[in-house]
Amino acid sequence: MPPNVDVLTGHVDIGGSREPTNRPYYFTDPDLIKKFWASFKIMGRSLRHSLDRIANMAHFIRRPALGLALRSPFLQSRFFSHGLPRCAFSNREQAQQPRIPSERSIRIASKEMSQMTSDFGLLPDTIIAPSSANRPSLLASPNALAKLQWTRLKRKAADLLIMTIYRWSHRKHGLKIHFRKTAPTAVALHQQMYTAFAAGNVELLKKITCEGLYDSFTSRIHTRPRGERWKWEVIKYTSRPRVMSNRAATLPVDDAGIRQAVVRICSKQRLSRYKSDGSLVPGTGEERDVMEYVVIQRMLWEGKENDWMVWGTTEETTLEAIEEAKRKALE
Repeated sequence: MPPNVDVLTGHVDIGGSREPTNRPYYFTDPDLIKKFWASFKIMGRSLRHSLDRIANMAHFIRRPALGLALRSPFLQSRFFSHGLPRCAFSNREQAQQPRIPSERSIRIASKEMSQMTSDFGLLPDTIIAPSSANRPSLLASPNALAKLQWTRLKRKAADLLIMTIYRWSHRKHGLKIHFRKTAPTAVALHQQMYTAFAAGNVELLKKITCEGLYDSFTSRIHTRPRGERWKWEVIKYTSRPRVMSNRAATLPVDDAGIRQAVVRICSKQRLSRYKSDGSLVPGTGEERDVMEYVVIQRMLWEGKENDWMVWGTTEETTLEAIEEAKRKALE
């Protein structure tokens, strides 16, 4: 039977005794060297794989793909095709792309992002809880109500976590969230927007509305009858404004992101249209109770937040829309 060799000490175990060898066995045996080398290679591959997985998870948390917002099932009111371009390359195609120095590529990407449209659509999976009139009945549909409330609570918890990460990742720029100012800001923008639209103030609309909504307003202003004058006013607010959704997402460029909030505004409004001779257009000037879900958003470029702007309005999320989204996700 061959003797037992202690690889680390170079001793030979013969019949229970140990004697030092005349040569460092573990440096000269080619078979043992191959085994050691194979073990180190396996350990290296395992470590590299673990580090790659950790890096991918961190990248996913810090930089969610905003391009998915363009095909979200919850884009209920407006949809635009001029959002973030999404290019999917294979590994071979990516390897063929010319490499750009990291500093130059970051600078160019940041400049291109700042020049792109700010109208990304409604963030994916935005859930607007329905009002009591449109909510499933507790007695008639308890299961539907439970599903809706559970989905809403999960979304709210996830939004709070993402907002915390968003604020922490931009802490060096002194980013402030100011949750309490969200609803008053939405109400102020709501008044400015409709007042400017009625007055035909295109310059103000360009400052406070996103591109898609701005194009819609300007198109309607230009098609008005010549000489006709419009006046919009709020008679009163029938309930306090309520923040239904407050979300954030990081863009795939350093120090860039987006915040979106949906605020429910209930008011009694009046829109009056006057002809060139000063007479009231029939059917206008009547008071109406309106409930709107106003979407405002704020862009972050190079660590600095722009002013809040109005993206548009959206609708309540139904249980059918949630189930449809789950069905499409499984396909």
